[in-house]
Amino acid sequence: MGTDQLSPQLMNKLVYTVLVHGLNDHQTAHALQILTDALTHENDAIRELAIVAIADLPIPTGKRVHLLNSALQDPQAKVRRRAARALADQGTAAQTALPQLIVGLQDMDASVRRDCAGAISRLGPSAHSAAAHLLTLLGEPDPRTRAVVIVALKRIGRGSIPALLKALNAPDAVIRAHAALLLGKLAPSDAYVAGLLRPLLADVDADVRSNTEFALSVCLTTTNGPATVIRNELPAIV
Repeated sequence: MGTDQLSPQLMNKLVYTVLVHGLNDHQTAHALQILTDALTHENDAIRELAIVAIADLPIPTGKRVHLLNSALQDPQAKVRRRAARALADQGTAAQTALPQLIVGLQDMDASVRRDCAGAISRLGPSAHSAAAHLLTLLGEPDPRTRAVVIVALKRIGRGSIPALLKALNAPDAVIRAHAALLLGKLAPSDAYVAGLLRPLLADVDADVRSNTEFALSVCLTTTNGPATVIRNELPAIV
C-alpha cells in the first residue's frame, strides 16, 4: 500500500489493530514501512495517527524513538504535540531525543512546549542539560506549563541547581521566585546556597522575598558540610 492510498479511516483501522490485536513479525515489518512513510503524508491527521501506532508498535525502542523524534519537527503543532507525548511514554529510553525536546521548549505553540517539558521530566537526572531551558518556561502564563516544568526540575534533581542559582538573577520575578523555592527543596541544609539566596530577602517582589524566606528556613547558615559539595559543582558561579 502506498501513502497515496492512505486515508484517516484506514489509519484508524491500522492503529486499532496495533493497539488492540497486535501484529506478528511479518505484519509488523510491513506496518512499520507504511507508518514511516505516513509520517510525511500531506494529511496531518494521518501523520498524527501514524505516531499513535508507532508508539505501540513492537519494534526496537531505538527505532521507535528515532521516528518519534523526527515527528517533533512536523509543521503542524498538533502532530508535534502528539510526538512529544509519545516520547514521554518511552520514559528514559527517549534520552536520544533530548536535544530535539530542548528545541521544542521554544516551540511557538504553548501546548508543544508543555508536552516537551513533560517528556524531559520522564528522563530524570540525565536531562540536566535541559534545566536552564526549562527555567525560561517558569515565566509562562499557563499554570499547567509551570507545574510540569517544576516537576521536571525536581526530577532532574541536583543537576538543576546550577541553572537555578543563575536564575536567582533573572529579570522575571516569577522565575526568581520559583528558583528560590526550588533551591530550598533541592538543596536543603546547604550553607553555600543559603548565602546566594540571602540577598533576595531584599528583592522588590513580595513573592520572591516570601519564597526566599521559606528556602532559607531549610538551609543551614554554617559555611561547611554540604556547601563545599555544591560550590565544587558550580565553578562558573563561585
